[in-house]
Formats: sequence, C-alpha cells, structure tokens
Amino acid sequence: MTGAHQDGPELAAAVLAATTGGQLDSTLGEILRAAVSHVDAAYGALGILSCDGARLERFVVEGMTEETHERIGRLPTGQGVLSVLVSEPSELRLDDLTAHPAHRGFPEGHPPMHSFLGVPVRVGDTVFGHLYLTEKRTGSGFTEADAEIARALAAVAGLAIDNARLLERAERRRAWAQAGTETSNALLSGVEPDQVLDTAAGRLAELCGAEIAAVLVPMPGDDDSLWVEAAVGPSASDTEGVRIPLVGGRLWEAHRTGVPALLSDFALDVPEGYPPGLLGDISGDYGPAVLIPVGGPPAQGTIALARRRESGTFPPDVLELASAFAGQATVALELVRSQERERRLQRQADRERIARDLHDHVVQRIFATALAVDRIARSLESEAPEVAARLAERVDELDGTIARIRTSIFELQHEDTASGGVRARLAEVVRSVVDGHGLHPDLRVAGEVEDLPADLVPDLVAAVRELVTNVLRHAGASRVTISVTATDALRARVTDDGGGLPAITVRSGLANLADRAARRGGRLAVDSGPSGTDVEWSVPLPGTPPG
Repeated sequence: MTGAHQDGPELAAAVLAATTGGQLDSTLGEILRAAVSHVDAAYGALGILSCDGARLERFVVEGMTEETHERIGRLPTGQGVLSVLVSEPSELRLDDLTAHPAHRGFPEGHPPMHSFLGVPVRVGDTVFGHLYLTEKRTGSGFTEADAEIARALAAVAGLAIDNARLLERAERRRAWAQAGTETSNALLSGVEPDQVLDTAAGRLAELCGAEIAAVLVPMPGDDDSLWVEAAVGPSASDTEGVRIPLVGGRLWEAHRTGVPALLSDFALDVPEGYPPGLLGDISGDYGPAVLIPVGGPPAQGTIALARRRESGTFPPDVLELASAFAGQATVALELVRSQERERRLQRQADRERIARDLHDHVVQRIFATALAVDRIARSLESEAPEVAARLAERVDELDGTIARIRTSIFELQHEDTASGGVRARLAEVVRSVVDGHGLHPDLRVAGEVEDLPADLVPDLVAAVRELVTNVLRHAGASRVTISVTATDALRARVTDDGGGLPAITVRSGLANLADRAARRGGRLAVDSGPSGTDVEWSVPLPGTPPG
C-alpha cells in the first residue's frame, strides 16, 4: 500500500493545524511529515526565509535521527542547490541532485541523497521559503503527481507562516505601543529624560532583536557632536562617553530632522571622522541599524539600534513602529517641557510679586523712617550730640537693612544660579559687574529666554555685560535697569539715571555690540542725555524677519 493511500488522516491533520493557528513549529512539523509520507520520500525539510528573503533563517527537518543531526552539525543556510531556489523561487525536480551544477557536496556524516523535489512556499507573490523532499523510496525520481501534492502542502505551509507572521506583527505592535506608553508615563511622572531613554533603549533592543543599543545626546555647547550617554550590549562600558561628530550621513539627518531612519548597512553610511568605539564597531561587525530620534527637531536624544550582519536586516515594519514610538515620546517630552516652562514662569511671577511688595512697601517704609530719624538726629546735634550720634548709627543700620533687602529683591527676581539657565547667567553677570560699586541693578526678564538658540545666548550675555559696564564706567548713575525680552525679537535694554555718555569716550565696546547685532540682522540704538542713557541691543529670533 502506498503512502498516498494510507496518509489521508495525516494530511487532514496538517491542514487542520495550519488553519487553527497553532504553534508554528508544530504546524510546520505536521505539514512536513504529511509531505514526506504522501510522496514516499526518505527525507524532507522546510526552509523558512528571512524577512528580506535573502537567506534561510529556519530549517525544519524530517526523516533524520538525532545521531545524524549531531554528525552533520550546523543545518543548511542556503548554499549549493538551495541557493538556486533562494535566488529564483521556482519549482525544481531532479533525478540526481549530485549532478546539478550548483551542487557543492554534502558535509561529513550527511546521508546520501539523489532524487530531489523543491517547491516554493508562498502566498500570492510573497515567498516565505521552500519545501524540500529528497530520496524517493522507490528509487526512481519524483513524479508530477508528487509535485502536485508538494505544491498543495507548500500552499498550506505558506498559509500557516503567513498567519504566524501576522500574529507576530500584531504582538510586536502591541509590545512597541506598550514601550511607548511606559516611556511617556515615565517622562510625565518626573523621571529624568536621559534615564528614561536609557531604559527605553534596552527595551527596544529586545523588541527588535538588536544586539547593541545606544543613547546619543547632544554635547553641551557643541552643536556639531553627540556623545554616547548610555549603551547596552557588548563593550557597552567602553563605548559610553564616546564623542560622535555630526559630519553628515543618516545620523546627522535623523538628529537634525527628528525623523527615524532604517539602514541596511551602517558601514555604507559612516562618513570619515567617526572615532573607534560604538559606531566604529557598527562599521565593522555590525550592519543593519535603526536610528530613533526623540524630541525636537533637532532631537533631544537619539536611540541607535544595530544588529550583526549575520543576524540579517530588521523586520520591514520596524521603521513604522519606531516612528510611532518616537512620536509618542516626543509629545511626552514636549508636554514635560511645557509644564516645566509653566512652573518656571509661575515661580518667577511669585518671586517678582514678593520682590515688588518688598520694594513698594517694606523698603519705602524703612526709607521714610530712616529719613525721619535722620532729621531728628540733625536737630539734636547741638543740644544732645551723644543722642544725635546714636540716632545716626541707627540711620546707618537702616540704610544697611535697605541694601540687604534690595539684594534679596534682586535675587528673588531671578532663578537660582544653580539651575544654570539663561536667567541665572544674566543675574550672575549683572551681579559680578555692579557688586561693591554702589550701583543698584534692576533686572527684568520676560518671554521664553530659556528656549533661546544655544548660539544666541553668549551674544546676549556679552551685550548685557558690556552695557552695564558702560553705565558703571561712564554714566555716574546710582540705578540701572536691565530689561531682557524674547518675543518677536530678542531685546536687551539698559537704562540708567546718570548724566549721559561723556562727549569723548572710548566706544569700542558699543561698536563691538553693534557688530554682533548686525551679523544677526539686528541693531544697537543709543539715546543719551543729561537725565540718563537708554541703550537697546536687539536681534530677530529664528523664524522672524529682521526688524
């Protein structure tokens, strides 16, 4: 009795397994056993292609004992005759496999094989792999009837693989969405963004099968470089802290635009100038890579994932998943930044209100009291000089108290210098210029100065320093008001109550400020008179026309 007559139940079991969505390995095993038995072959195999169709990533075998497997060692990867089917997925029927021009011989311990039948496993135009049947037990070659059965079972295998990959994609999407939600929740709960991205990098590496992952962040004060803030994978400790110059290529483009990128081979994209280290390793042992910028543009951080070349390319939908993750994390980062700006502005408003109350009520009352006591002291100088002297001492103490309160007012109006923000830098530079010279400063900052472009901040600080220094040197003023606003343009306005600029003075500092402003499409305006000087340094902000 032939296998074709006795294996109807086995064939039915294979079809049932494929249509009920069971475990893929067991389903393919059922199909393969049915194929081997139904065409009366000694051996059979199912070779499953990688997602890019370039190589065999899985090989299911039927008919060989465990001892034979151990003797052969590594399973086929798509060489010899198998490579013909991988490159040209079509049916191949041979009476003698060893006579084919592509045959490269068998490894040691491999059983002899002659007759061969190879059929593509496909659904529509998509090829998932091949069904291989060898060594017809009758000693003859495989027949057209055998090929017809093999084609039918290959179609069933294709259906099973297609269903399994659909489930894998659905699970992968769910896992990426969960990773995006966890990352967003961590950001919104107050965890530091760098720490969140470090955790996300390891999670994403697991999700897409990357061997290495790194978080690349901008270097402070250096717009032309990134540095490896954290790394996961081989030699991670050696790659952390490596400086990565942005000298062109897809990494530079992803960082600048905030758009994720999928690279088939990073080595083909690495420009000259990259140092040894993580990305140097990518250009050697590693090839496929995914770049996921978060925040921006430009990106606040970029997660780089990479695989070894022998591991194959990333799944084709990884770029779409990466884009969704990046979008979700970017929205969370922007919300965090918005909340931080709101808190900062609220704190500043509270500080300014307290400072205003101190100035308008406390200082004025103490000043009035000091004047009254001073008048009394002067009236007693001839009649009671000792009492007048003691009262004069109290007046001096009140003047000292007023000075200390004014210092507190100045500090209240500005962020804590430990924050290192723009307000803090402006407050520190004003303090450093006027400290100990009896010039009372009033610094007022409005608008989103903390969000100024990094390359504009040094010019602003230099302008404020030079303008306040000019007042101290030339104006003979007792008070100076510094107003910095960032709305449609960045303006630094300095006014004083002095006697105006002298007729002859060295004005190279003002000339330098005028040149700084002109280079950015701005200007320096000076209005000086006997009642004081008003100087405004202004430049347009990015995205606004010069004014």
